[in-house]
Amino acid sequence: MTGTAQEHQSVATSRRIEPFAASVWPWVDQMAERNPAAVFFGGGVPPTDVIPVERLREGANRAWDDGASTLLYGEVRGYRPLRDLIAERMAARGAAVDTADILITNGAQQGIDLAARIFIDPGDIVLTEAPTFMDALRVFRSHEAEPIGVPVDEDGLQVDALATLLDRLPRRPKFLYTVPTYQNPMGVCLSSERRRALVDLARERGLVIVEDDPYGELSYDGDPLPTLKSLDPEVVFLGTFSKVLAPGLRVGWVASSPQLREAFFNVKEGTDIHNERIMTRTVYHTAHGFLDQHVNTTREIYRRRRDAMVRGLEREMPAAVSWTTPHGGFFLWVTLPEGYDTDAMLPDATDRGVIFLPSSWFYPDRSWTRSMRLNFSSQPEERITEAMSRLAETIRAY
Repeated sequence: MTGTAQEHQSVATSRRIEPFAASVWPWVDQMAERNPAAVFFGGGVPPTDVIPVERLREGANRAWDDGASTLLYGEVRGYRPLRDLIAERMAARGAAVDTADILITNGAQQGIDLAARIFIDPGDIVLTEAPTFMDALRVFRSHEAEPIGVPVDEDGLQVDALATLLDRLPRRPKFLYTVPTYQNPMGVCLSSERRRALVDLARERGLVIVEDDPYGELSYDGDPLPTLKSLDPEVVFLGTFSKVLAPGLRVGWVASSPQLREAFFNVKEGTDIHNERIMTRTVYHTAHGFLDQHVNTTREIYRRRRDAMVRGLEREMPAAVSWTTPHGGFFLWVTLPEGYDTDAMLPDATDRGVIFLPSSWFYPDRSWTRSMRLNFSSQPEERITEAMSRLAETIRAY
């Protein structure tokens, strides 16, 4: 007999899909259903009221000016004027990048996946920060790599610890994935001294660096530090318009090098043929002559929201609780005393009106359980202030 439910349940699926099932988001969705009124600090997005909808609408209208030819196949590398604009913006942050080395992607997340496809063989080691961007870990595991974490403190990735780890590893890691500027999830920034030391160490040890920079332009206390790409042109740089325009656009990029240019091109073409051509034109026409002004406006909004969250933590938290004070980006990182478990605490926090992301999901081995990531960009100041009081109540009652 064919077509039975039992046969459908026994379909042999790939090992590669297993890491994608291990996600915090279904659990967080359950928390949101548990208390729809809870203040949600789990995302990493701009608020809807700062997304420039009218400017995007104008950009979309202009995107159609090329007519039906826009809807044909082509532009695997991406819309050339957009790549030129990206090269100009990267140069403003110190990185001289050839437009030919820039590949437009379906968000920075696709850039992470393309890097994994290019570098990883099953059983390879990939180094990440600990903690790091959780969805990068899922991608690396789906390619059957072993992610190993390098500790992070308030000055970013600990380069001395990385050097010690490289001496101990049984085989050379394929690359280091890092978010050095306003890091996800901690919000910290790799210091100038450590940036230089990291680039020097990578050259000495033959270690490829993949630099993910979604928040680099969102600095609130002075100018952002130079990118790692500006210190070493061999760094693979990932960028995105998700945080400075809107995440739903799904437009990002990879800036690689002449040595890797064709590898990224070939893998991208084999993955999805080419980019979404109307949207890449929309982003270009929106960003050109506008993005600097828009970023400056949103910086002021996010600075006030960060300050509201820090003031709330200072006023409400028990003495043994600590947190980072980020100079940019969307997140700060709260750490509780010994004995706390933020996974276990989340349902109670939800009932009291606060949803956060527990720290264990950001570690390759899920070993650290007494911190939480809080996003300040997406909530108005008065909701942040009230929510810090509720969060403090949860911590005291735990």
